[in-house]
Amino acid sequence: MSYMSEPLSRNRIRGYARSIRDQLEQMGLKIDLYFPVDRFLEAFHALIGDESFYFECPPDDEFSPDVHAEYDVVGNCVRIRESVYIGAMGGNQRDRMTVIHELAHVLLIKVSGLKLCRAMGNVVVYRDPEWQAKCLAGEIMVPAHLVKGMSAQEIAICCGVSQAAAETQLNSIK
Repeated sequence: MSYMSEPLSRNRIRGYARSIRDQLEQMGLKIDLYFPVDRFLEAFHALIGDESFYFECPPDDEFSPDVHAEYDVVGNCVRIRESVYIGAMGGNQRDRMTVIHELAHVLLIKVSGLKLCRAMGNVVVYRDPEWQAKCLAGEIMVPAHLVKGMSAQEIAICCGVSQAAAETQLNSIK
């Protein structure tokens, strides 16, 4: 079963990612190319203006093998597999992106509301909630305005993302 959400272009998502970074700086979080996942998690409830939001890191055995993290809309909680959280805090590229991806779902709901509908047939990419969260995570982690002129290898190192994520973002900038 597929779902689709309100349409969002990469340019709109890119602008939103930039405003998120700006808001974090206004909140006193110094942000360079290497996005501070740990401080972002700590400040997230203030960023979204929702003190009831929280995240938790249950043991890995509480998740099915293919789930690394999830957003519980009803409980207003992001659940991050314990090993993924530890990896993200230790700088693991995939785990860092996983955490930001789940938080991107929360952010996108705050922007476009929870308007999902069941899709009949293929969903165009800009209406796919997973693509939107992946795109927003990439734009937060690899800000286009700061990486122009850099190679994918430089981006991967400086931003703490995988080579594949760096290449995807670089291709979206061109």
